[in-house]
Amino acid sequence: MKPLSLFIAFLFSLASYAQAQVNLVVNPSFEDLYGCPTDGGQIDSAVGWSLPIGGGGYTPDLYNICSTAPQVGVPINTSGYSFQYPHSGIGYAGVDVGTFLYPDNDREYIQNKLRNRLSPGHIYCVKFYASLTDNSIAFITKLGAYFDNGGVSAPLPHGIALVTPQICNNTQPLTDKVDWMKIEGSFIASGTEQYITIGNFFTDSLSIMGFFSTDQFWTCYYYIDDVSVTDAGLPPFAGNDTIVHNPGDSVFIGRPSEVGLDEDCIWFVDGVAIDTIAGMWVKPDSTTTYILEQSICGNVSHDTITVTVSGVGVDEYQNTNQWVKVYPNPSDGDITIQYKFLGTDKCEFELYDVFGRKVYTHSLPSDATSFTLNGTSLSSGVYYYRAMQGQKSLGKGKVVVIK
Repeated sequence: MKPLSLFIAFLFSLASYAQAQVNLVVNPSFEDLYGCPTDGGQIDSAVGWSLPIGGGGYTPDLYNICSTAPQVGVPINTSGYSFQYPHSGIGYAGVDVGTFLYPDNDREYIQNKLRNRLSPGHIYCVKFYASLTDNSIAFITKLGAYFDNGGVSAPLPHGIALVTPQICNNTQPLTDKVDWMKIEGSFIASGTEQYITIGNFFTDSLSIMGFFSTDQFWTCYYYIDDVSVTDAGLPPFAGNDTIVHNPGDSVFIGRPSEVGLDEDCIWFVDGVAIDTIAGMWVKPDSTTTYILEQSICGNVSHDTITVTVSGVGVDEYQNTNQWVKVYPNPSDGDITIQYKFLGTDKCEFELYDVFGRKVYTHSLPSDATSFTLNGTSLSSGVYYYRAMQGQKSLGKGKVVVIK
């Protein structure tokens, strides 16, 4: 029975992970394949990716470390006469955005059907990374992404899709042939969008094109990797408070690691940044509060989790939250802490700012049931508190100060 139970638990974990995914792009790093690419023009070998279903798009390429074909290998390939490692993982895509052979008329597009249709009125953060190939004589600025219901098309065989992309790089010429350049932006969804299409949607002049030399035989080609579409209003999730029974025991906090979300998450302990990732395994030696700062297209929010290292039973720990109460919340700075002892051990009340820095600590007197924190030194903002009695948690939570 044990192998069966383990298998069932594995299936549940897969289901939980699928539900937890917040990046709406299927196969965002071009790593899941129907088959290894053997030549150029095989973007449809990547799960979830294709030419625009509305028509056009020409022959975008797929590159992967699994390929033995020199045209589409990683990191060396002859399609772009280039050397480039993926931004992450083992694969990436490639698109033509212009050439001297077809002025104003040489475009390739890649398309992905999102996991879900976008919700009307929601703001979505869109990111992808681009790198110019070594053999490109020209470069552009306005590489972008267009969202619709799958109706976008381009004239055959390699014409321009005459639409205005919701996300478009307008800030810097995309000239880097060594590192990956991030294209990022946000937009409000109408609720009809379920497809993302990436490429150049402008004529050569409106693309803000430039040249490295006067060579008249110019081309412009970009690698594309790590595409993400995330609801900018996604609540941060550090995890539920938990307990481990021995110092150094492992516990997972946060969300599963995910393309697009990892770089938006920074973890702090005592004001020190410890990692940039959506979720991670930790091994605290003592009771530790981890603070997550999440920033999605400039929308900054925080969450916290306390991992208690204790020998008490799980049931006892889970029932301790009833022993502390903080009010009013929101507060103008003066905060009352009401508490009840579980025993005779010394109790401590601690207050942390959003970066995990301890800004206040106070011993809870055993001959009282409450005390008031004079918050004149506290600035407006969000704070996290916890009350501890030895290794037992009396409770924890969030309090907002508004002055």
